[in-house]
Amino acid sequence: MASESPLFQSSMELLAHAVTHFVAGTEQDRKLLILHLANAIELILKDLVLDSGKSIYRSPKETINIYKSINILKGAQVSVPFLNKVELLIDERNTLQHRFGSPNELTAIFYMNICTDFFSEILRDHYDLLFDEVLDQFGVPSDVAAFRIRAPSDDSKLESLKQLANVHPLGALLSATTYLEKLNRDFLEQLRLEYDFRRRPFYSSMFHRFLYSHGIEIERDLIRSMDELRHMRNLAAHGCEDPTKEQVESCISTIEKYEVFLQELDLKQTRQTIMSSIEEQRRKAQQEDRRASSENAQNAPSKEPSS
Repeated sequence: MASESPLFQSSMELLAHAVTHFVAGTEQDRKLLILHLANAIELILKDLVLDSGKSIYRSPKETINIYKSINILKGAQVSVPFLNKVELLIDERNTLQHRFGSPNELTAIFYMNICTDFFSEILRDHYDLLFDEVLDQFGVPSDVAAFRIRAPSDDSKLESLKQLANVHPLGALLSATTYLEKLNRDFLEQLRLEYDFRRRPFYSSMFHRFLYSHGIEIERDLIRSMDELRHMRNLAAHGCEDPTKEQVESCISTIEKYEVFLQELDLKQTRQTIMSSIEEQRRKAQQEDRRASSENAQNAPSKEPSS
């Protein structure tokens, strides 16, 4: 697919404008963000329709809509990545076009993340281009730099998020909690516990409580700070309260301390302590079940012999 296509060029210009609105983050900018992202996707899908050999016109003066583009691409065996979430974005765009107001900050972050993943895959698979390179070409350098702060480099992940907290506290908080979850998952992989961790709380910001409940010593202040972090994240995720810059910086500092705590643990000893605790809890639970069964049998009414 040629990146010189007018549809491609227009789509990338809209994507770059969306990044600018995302960085600005005002109520009006959040509305324009949704409109630009949806229009950018619509244009790139039409470009893919042209590449499949089909026309994008349904009349001499009118082009097909995005839903028709998607159907044509399905028929041409062209996959549209993250289609279910793209459809949500289009629905959000259509709603915004017919009413006042704008999406909240969490919604804006959600759709920006979707489109980052969508365009990364489309550009790679159909244009042999990298998302970051295209963004550099079409975006305003200062806005692109601010946008990238939310996806920190390997050298200074949490320090970058502290910078983001100055201009985008909620985005920094959500990125920090994502970092925390990855931290916990990586630590679990290193422990190689013989235990079923499919229940999500063990991967989330509650993992410190799991460690504490199984005999791993954690400072009370760190436990309290981790609990406060989880509470702040829940409030923000449900739109109940927007975090302040100071609150986010405190949360990030807590994660830094927690990361050091995990790094200083002896993996072999930690594994032994946890597995011993788990086994002890299983044993006690089995004893309690047997005791309860015995008491139920003793208390059950005896049957009178039939006459």
